[in-house]
Amino acid sequence: MPNSLTLVSIGPGDLDQMTIAARNALLSADVIVGYGAYLELIRPLLKPEQTIITGQMRSEIERATQAIDLAFTGKQVAVVSSGDIGIYAMAAPVFEVLRQRNWQGTDLKITVLPGVSAIQAGAAHLGGAISHDFCLISLSDLLTPWEIIEKRLWAAAWGDFVVALYNPRSKDRDWQLNHALGIFQNQRNAQTPVALIKNVTRENESIEITTLADFDVTKADMLSLVLIGNSQSYRFLDYLITPRGYGMAKERESAPPELFETNPTPETWPINLTKLRKSLVVVVGGGKVAERKLRRLLAGGAKICLISPEVTTQIAKWITDQQLQWEERIYQKGDLARENKPFLVIAATNARLVNAQIAQEAEELGLLCNVVDKPQEGNVHFPAVERLNGLVIAVSTEGLDPARARSECAKIAAWLEQTS
Repeated sequence: MPNSLTLVSIGPGDLDQMTIAARNALLSADVIVGYGAYLELIRPLLKPEQTIITGQMRSEIERATQAIDLAFTGKQVAVVSSGDIGIYAMAAPVFEVLRQRNWQGTDLKITVLPGVSAIQAGAAHLGGAISHDFCLISLSDLLTPWEIIEKRLWAAAWGDFVVALYNPRSKDRDWQLNHALGIFQNQRNAQTPVALIKNVTRENESIEITTLADFDVTKADMLSLVLIGNSQSYRFLDYLITPRGYGMAKERESAPPELFETNPTPETWPINLTKLRKSLVVVVGGGKVAERKLRRLLAGGAKICLISPEVTTQIAKWITDQQLQWEERIYQKGDLARENKPFLVIAATNARLVNAQIAQEAEELGLLCNVVDKPQEGNVHFPAVERLNGLVIAVSTEGLDPARARSECAKIAAWLEQTS
């Protein structure tokens, strides 16, 4: 019998969900290699005479190397992964090692056995969640730079895909999921259905259906899958359904186009504020972010009251030049309820709780408010702006990605300048 290495998908956790081919491969293997948690899932199938090699998380290349070495000794080796071994799992590392060794496809028989993935199992329990175009995106930046992950999130959100987020949140990665949801909130209705699927098909399985607006990121962990519906998805009883879309396509042919806007009731309404000169603006915070906001406000001629115990060198210069008023202290509740009612409030401290308190007071007083670290708490977002030949070009990501807004705005301005 030729040297044999079988890559086995064990499914989402419940042994009843494992394919017959996968089960047979495990039963016939001399050696089984896998991550400890996955080996525990198949423990009832293992035999005393089999050699079991347990690997650690993030040691995929080492596991692949060990399995290949054992296979070349004549052992029948099985490498296992939960779900499907070709999805965020061990198939690629095995072939990477073989490629590095310049393997020519001889002397070793490789078999890859597919399995039921977490997205398939979760979607099945939801009813019909992925009945139209969908994509999978991992939020783990251990192997992929966050900048690339973010581009994919924007593309998927813009393309109206149903999206499953793998590896949504861990102890060391506690902000990425909130940022990702913010991107989808930028592109989709706040009532878009979202499902949190945990331990699918396992003993402690739980599935919760909520919305983009109400999703609680603290409930997600590395055993979770977050599934975000598209613009047509809806909740029906305890199911999340995404229509195949063909009926709507027929309706679209005869219906007025305004009935099928991507976001018929946008929560953001772009406007230009005029006559800002001499309007009172209260800025709380004296760091670099506050400095950028102040620079634009000063250019617009606003009357500024700055509240902060400390300021940057540039802000200090503006204070010395009497371009703004400085109250050298921390923010206190009631600071916005002043006799001269502020036209605009900017919460730009480095303290999340303080910014939230400022936003709450501004809302109670009916004031316009921009919150730099959590834009959705306020009711004003500042776009990137370019002025060209009488045009005012403004691009906004609703505060979620200012750098991207500035980059796209500059590109548009450059294109207009070239074509004018």
